[in-house]
Amino acid sequence: MRLAALLPALGLVGQALASSHACQLSDGEIPSDKQVKEYFSKLAPITKKTLLHDTTGPEAGALPGVVAAVIPDPNHPEFSVYWLRDACLVYHPWLNELTVQGDKSLRPMADDLTHALIRSQLVVSLAGNVLTGGIEEAVFDVHLNMIQDEAARIGSPAADGPPFRADVLLKYAEWLIKPEQHNGTWVADVLWPKLNLDLQWISSHWNISSYDLWWPPVFGGSYWTASLQYRALRGGARLARAIHRGLDVVEEYETRASLILDYMQTFWNEHEGFMSETTITDVKLGRSGYGSAPLTVSVYNFDPSLGCDDATFQPCSPRALSSLKVVGDHFKEFFPISRNFPEDQPPFYGFFTEDEFIGGHPQFFASFNSAEQLYDALYTWDRMGYLEVTCVSLKFWLQFDRNTRIGLYKKGSKTYNKLTTAAHEWANKIVLQLAANTPEDYVLVECIEKTNGGPYGPRGMIRSLAAALGVYDAYNGLAPPNWGHPIPKQLVNIEDVFAYSDEVVNWEKENYDDGYRGVDPALYAHRVHSRDRYEGTPRYRYGF
Repeated sequence: MRLAALLPALGLVGQALASSHACQLSDGEIPSDKQVKEYFSKLAPITKKTLLHDTTGPEAGALPGVVAAVIPDPNHPEFSVYWLRDACLVYHPWLNELTVQGDKSLRPMADDLTHALIRSQLVVSLAGNVLTGGIEEAVFDVHLNMIQDEAARIGSPAADGPPFRADVLLKYAEWLIKPEQHNGTWVADVLWPKLNLDLQWISSHWNISSYDLWWPPVFGGSYWTASLQYRALRGGARLARAIHRGLDVVEEYETRASLILDYMQTFWNEHEGFMSETTITDVKLGRSGYGSAPLTVSVYNFDPSLGCDDATFQPCSPRALSSLKVVGDHFKEFFPISRNFPEDQPPFYGFFTEDEFIGGHPQFFASFNSAEQLYDALYTWDRMGYLEVTCVSLKFWLQFDRNTRIGLYKKGSKTYNKLTTAAHEWANKIVLQLAANTPEDYVLVECIEKTNGGPYGPRGMIRSLAAALGVYDAYNGLAPPNWGHPIPKQLVNIEDVFAYSDEVVNWEKENYDDGYRGVDPALYAHRVHSRDRYEGTPRYRYGF
């Protein structure tokens, strides 16, 4: 396997940590950045080419804008389909590169994917038509026709389809209505009615259970789906206001969004410190709740303007960091390859800890997401100018330094530099661990073989490719704009806090969970031993 020579950079020989931030932000680089950049320099162009030409549109035997789940393979036609969830995972970084980085070469693709998504709403399928459930159909053939074989559409209909489709369309719409794009009328008159089909469906179906993301026999509530629904309704309300679609529409979507945000907090397992994937947490029923979907939520909903917000599970939030550690430890025990990993070696992440799909192996997409979360967190800490260790996130930091203490640490202070160095190095180790298992041609597959390592599964799996683009962008400092969640007022006055010291430690030693800041006080009051973490400090509300 190519890049096996990178293994020494993974920390398997116990080298010390170094540096203070993701490479694009630090004053100096850490040793492993060189290997990470070398890997990305080869992986990124091949990944972009594979997505644009080998899996998408006419070159891949599909309609314009349609992305096949893998590089089409006549020997595996079951994978050569248009899976809405995986396609939207691809559309997300493409639109980031167009709307944030200004890569205008992707504009024709953005138009094509918009038309493909709109057509997917109208396909009459086994789930029904646009009025009777067809809007939740999850999988189509690459010509946007109905798939009649039940075995080929496992997990469909899926409740995450309408909000994910709406989120993608909203991202493009908000860019199109900017004055310099000269497309506001088209958004209001043509795109909005199509987009609103999904928003209306979400508004009336948000609290209805559906098939599990990864294990269809399980039927229940999904944190991933709820987070997409929340984002879609918040973004939909903002767009409706911008194009003057009436206060009644805005109020409806904002009201539903506030309910969904409260619902999202019920997935938090306060006792163990992780975000459960599902409302089904009984292994006898198929799921324990440990899985990678909340990790994907964290990077998909990354918004540095929200700081380290727990309610939206921002990458640097105490809950997201704690969950990364807890779920990662469970995956370490689940996969044979990682059971004997030393403490200073990161885990591989998979679908969930009861996974049996094609044998239950570590996933490139989930593992890349874990590195992306840390690169995003580093960006936010740098932007905020401080890092906070709480009782909730302490377990994450203790794996790097057993002497870590609860407190607030100013950018540039000794402890801030030490902790951000550790997070940076951990993220790099994850990337290089995946590099050592990357195919020689750099076209990613779905999995890493769970016992002996090495690439395993369908070639050109687009969720792996999309995650590679995501972590590459995060490493290089791409910061998406606010997607609709109200931007909070500053939680603390940094100058006041650090007036006499660069580090404030031991604000509180009790084992509380401060994660419900800003959420419905009725939910907050139901918690055991709930206390206001910020007594005497200004707090924010979301305004609903």
